[in-house]
Amino acid sequence: MSTPKKSKASKKSSGDGKQRPTPTKTPSGKSSRQPSEHIPEPIEKLPPVPIERFLVEPSTAVHENARPHHLRVYVHARDMAALGLAAGQLVQLTKDDPIKDAKNIVAISWPSSAPARGQIQIGNLLRQNGGLELGSYATIAPFLGSIWPCERLSIQPTADIGISLDEAFLVYAKEIMVDLKYIQDETLVEILYYGKHRQFRVRVLGRPHNQPESDIVVFHVARSTTLVLVPFSQPVKAEDSSTRISYDTIGGLSDQIKIVREMVEGPLHSPEKYTAIGLKPPRGLLLFGPPGTGKTLIARAVAAETGAHSIVVNGPEIISKFYGETEAKLRAVFEEAVDRAPSIVFIDEIDALCPNREESSSELEKRVVGTMLTLMDGASTSAEGDRVVVIGATNRPNALDSALRRPGRFDREIEIGIPNAQHRHEILQALLRRIPHDLTDNQLREIADVTHGYVGADLAAVLKEAGLKAIQRTVQDGGGQDLRIRYEEAMSALELVRPSTMREIMIEVPKVYWTDIGGQESVKQRLKEAIEWPLKHPHVFEYYGIKPPKGILLYGPPGCSKTLTAKALATEAKLNFIAVKGPELFSKWVGESEKAVQEIFKKARAASPSIVFFDEIDAIGVRRGGEDSVGDRVLSQLLGEMDGIEPLVNVTVVAATNRPDILDSALLRPGRFDRILYVAPPDLATRRDIFRIQLQKMPCAADVDLDELAQLTQGFSGAECVSVCQTAAMKAMEEDIGVDAVGRKHFADAARAVTPRITPEMLAFYDQFRSRSGLRSI
Repeated sequence: MSTPKKSKASKKSSGDGKQRPTPTKTPSGKSSRQPSEHIPEPIEKLPPVPIERFLVEPSTAVHENARPHHLRVYVHARDMAALGLAAGQLVQLTKDDPIKDAKNIVAISWPSSAPARGQIQIGNLLRQNGGLELGSYATIAPFLGSIWPCERLSIQPTADIGISLDEAFLVYAKEIMVDLKYIQDETLVEILYYGKHRQFRVRVLGRPHNQPESDIVVFHVARSTTLVLVPFSQPVKAEDSSTRISYDTIGGLSDQIKIVREMVEGPLHSPEKYTAIGLKPPRGLLLFGPPGTGKTLIARAVAAETGAHSIVVNGPEIISKFYGETEAKLRAVFEEAVDRAPSIVFIDEIDALCPNREESSSELEKRVVGTMLTLMDGASTSAEGDRVVVIGATNRPNALDSALRRPGRFDREIEIGIPNAQHRHEILQALLRRIPHDLTDNQLREIADVTHGYVGADLAAVLKEAGLKAIQRTVQDGGGQDLRIRYEEAMSALELVRPSTMREIMIEVPKVYWTDIGGQESVKQRLKEAIEWPLKHPHVFEYYGIKPPKGILLYGPPGCSKTLTAKALATEAKLNFIAVKGPELFSKWVGESEKAVQEIFKKARAASPSIVFFDEIDAIGVRRGGEDSVGDRVLSQLLGEMDGIEPLVNVTVVAATNRPDILDSALLRPGRFDRILYVAPPDLATRRDIFRIQLQKMPCAADVDLDELAQLTQGFSGAECVSVCQTAAMKAMEEDIGVDAVGRKHFADAARAVTPRITPEMLAFYDQFRSRSGLRSI
């Protein structure tokens, strides 16, 4: 095979294999030049060639680990010509192993007569970085990935070398990194220091966020690259890229991550910039929000991305029963952080460690809080103390001592709240990057739209359940080849995982649909307008500058499907449904009843969009001014929650009562119960519809006529019509337990046995109420 002709680019390469400075394309696509350093491109832009397998052999070159030789892969000259490779060209080596995942490592191709045809020789470091064993096979191909400028690197010894590393070592290591030019993230390098080759792990800090998932990235180290020294704490094992935590592996929290980076990265690496203008670097950061939203994950990602020494403190674990031991443990944590700065001290469940001293009766808790305050203030008394950042996480921020929440200690408080639909879509995308699946983007959006109130941990649990269903499917099929999560499996998994924020108060609502309710078309339409339209067409409400109704009151005679309508509303709208029975809110303890109302609306706001349903609201909404002071306070709390200082966003209050006349007038004004709907007794057509729905589930004789049944039940409520059907079935079984169908005679006897409870006086009462209150047109 003839050797390909060298291009102009290859003629510019020097004899030592180093490429001439040429412009490179930045991630934005623009060409960038630097006065002293340039990021080279591959020597030749050759078309893809068939990739051959090469036997991996040890390098016989002298000083194979010396710079820059340890990046070289030695290939027979004829093999290089066959592959179209030039001396000094960047290539990628891939372990050829069908069992294990292939790992790509970038090297510099170098011609040599030492290896035989079909063999390559590489040094020890390349073998470690690429997971290549001697005697195994690897493929070699021109490097077609991206070269990115490297802004910051961290370097950490992989073992305790017994020698203190200082700024002089950083200068020396920086020269070696610049001489190497190319580096990959999470790779090993060897540096000759004090007469020995010592091994260090290099991590790239601040990786590109727009890097394609499948792209192989090499970073170019230049004079402008900042090198950060991370002291040895314990032997560092190579991380699997599938488990490595970074900013890119967190979905739906881009805004919060941006703030965290601004607050953490500057004090860790450049505290002098703050002191130069007379400012103190930020000392601490408090992350608060419901469990499972990603507080701990953000802290771990910050530690991984910055390369800082990370110390994790679990609040309850540090508490000791021995006097002074808890404070000593805390002091040891901060002393270690200062000694190994830059450091991040992450305190999980900090409310257990530092509760409010005014509400605490324990002397130990007060001492711990005082120690914590002193340590956070004292850490900044030295230059190294300025490079220590404390990150606290809690889901009870109000339980923390107020002295901790002032500037100078926890300078910023960031809420990690329950994600909305767009954020849930981003979380699902991040989680599914490591999971084989057949879900399209539209299907992911559909799942995100119906998972109201689900946090990141809940979505991970959904995918776990879906994965288990996929495994069961493949086992039953006897194959195991199509082990991918399907859309149907993901949707069925939603029924097994409930949103964690709603588990305390959410109930299992029976599946009731609009088609299960006979008649009442006007009420159904008004409810759809109030609940479904704002969710499906929010732009229309914004266009007209109006807000959706906050509350809907259903009133009418007993048994006319008010509660059933609320159940159907929750099922059809696919919203989080919180059912509240009025009397259960009352407590004998002062303030507990009002707190119960506050907690319900707090949960509803957190899990919005949601519906809060008050059945028999007349139990808590009676007019104020009576002898029941507790009832007055509960009602005042309810009024404030529905339309007070704190807005009620994406939460709709639905209430039902058959005594609207005793409700407080403040409840019935616009802004609270905007829509007041009268659920009337069923008319002839509605009763016929109710019987049609009920008789679909019941075997009936041919002589049963729906129109006749509707005539027989004049004045009956919906519940009484259902009772007629059940009584007819019981009468049929009384005659013959093995009866095949319910006949006309049985329904006639049942209609005479059920007494209607809606009287003309009751209907007149509701007519008078609507006339007096002016609610006839609502």
